[in-house]
Amino acid sequence: METGNNTDKIKKQQVIELTSFMMHKHYCENDVNTLVSFIEEPFIWFGAGEYEYDVGGQKVKNIFKQFSGKVPECNISGEEYHVISPENDVYICTGRMWITTAPSTNIYLRVHQRVTMVFRWKNNKFHCHHIHISNPYTEMAEDDVGFPSQMARQTSEYLKEQIAVQRKLIQEQTETLLRLSFEDSLTGLYNRNKFNQIMDEVSNAKSLEGHIGFAYFDLNGLKKVNDLHGHKAGDDLIFRSATHIRKVFDGKAFRIGGDEFVVIDRETDENTFRNSINSICQNMEKDGISISVGITWCSDCYNIMKEFEKADKLMYEEKRKFYNSNGRDRRTR
Repeated sequence: METGNNTDKIKKQQVIELTSFMMHKHYCENDVNTLVSFIEEPFIWFGAGEYEYDVGGQKVKNIFKQFSGKVPECNISGEEYHVISPENDVYICTGRMWITTAPSTNIYLRVHQRVTMVFRWKNNKFHCHHIHISNPYTEMAEDDVGFPSQMARQTSEYLKEQIAVQRKLIQEQTETLLRLSFEDSLTGLYNRNKFNQIMDEVSNAKSLEGHIGFAYFDLNGLKKVNDLHGHKAGDDLIFRSATHIRKVFDGKAFRIGGDEFVVIDRETDENTFRNSINSICQNMEKDGISISVGITWCSDCYNIMKEFEKADKLMYEEKRKFYNSNGRDRRTR
């Protein structure tokens, strides 16, 4: 049986092979359709061609399709790739290679290409969400392959003008990728990855200065909504619930499961925290949403996980009371 580390190594190797495959399809075969088949929303592209930057999978796919039949045949050599996985199922592959036009094209160009691609492993397949391609002007060759000097100077000047723009866009792309890795796509709340990061940070401290409040929310009756009205109605219920929480605790709330939300508050005092939670529950009730919640508050905590588990236990006690009072089995929740 494969271990987690072995599985990660295999996926990293697959990402390297996929990046190389896509580069060859584009530069050696000009097979645009295969290239865009790996693209999935949300997608960010940063190219070194006429279209420098764009966002939006379908629009970028259309731009890539304009390259069909226009990329001269090239040969790729000296490929080097490295892969990191900053989050579960997210892989960033950076690489470099020499791209040289084929002799039959009568175009003499050789560039040391840089590429960065970001993939997400989803539904047993890698999906590409980001491509960044650049040609460092300082490494463009003209002596050994006959690259015309005037063309080299023109290309170098053009790329020099783009350096400042590229740096800014790279920073924006990095910030976007980080946000996507920590954001729940349905609700806009932080996701389980971000929750685990925060819990690790506070758990690693010997003691937590100040205070911390936990609120563990769990929807009542989501399964019934899904069964009677479909999963779209269930998603709408989850979204509405998250909206109520986000209005009060924006930047402090996490969706950690299908119908489970957690608030971690280290800023407000205990009375304000508890009153805010009660206000959320009242507003949800007015909106026709039934939810169970467990609340804990701790000053100078020595065991953060214990406090979180306490909130979890209190939430399940509330849920048990709800289903007992309604004469329903909790399995229908």
